[in-house]
Amino acid sequence: MQTDNQESGSILPNQIEFEEQTKELLEFSTRTDAKATMLFIAFDSQVSDINNQQNNLALAAISERLLSKARESDIYAHLDGMNFANLSIETSGQHAEVLVEKLKNELAEAIQLSDGSSIKLNAKIGIAHFPAHGDSYQALLDHAHKSILYGLNNTSYKTS
Repeated sequence: MQTDNQESGSILPNQIEFEEQTKELLEFSTRTDAKATMLFIAFDSQVSDINNQQNNLALAAISERLLSKARESDIYAHLDGMNFANLSIETSGQHAEVLVEKLKNELAEAIQLSDGSSIKLNAKIGIAHFPAHGDSYQALLDHAHKSILYGLNNTSYKTS
């Protein structure tokens, strides 16, 4: 049986799977006193305005691009529409900034779709830190999303 994301072209876990994985990672982080970072990655409407076939190809290409920069312990997910998320254990004080910079560079390049067309992505990335910005999936997701909408604490980044 295919998940909604597999039907849409994304190879990433969906929002329900991501929530469960986040809970597990936050429990681990609490037990080990580790810090974690959640990223909310949103693409502008010009990407979601493309036709259905291209949209599915774009989701697959975005998923592959996100995974190309992932560490084995990173969790990426396709939440809905053109919204994605990442959860990772912080490995240094600059972990989030380094990760966002890598993603900005990777996502700023045009993507060649398998139908021969190409699209240029404009992504916004919001950040939330565990436990500073919340201790649950929903609190972290809300903070990361709001940091894009309201530019909280200079934690919102654009690729262009």
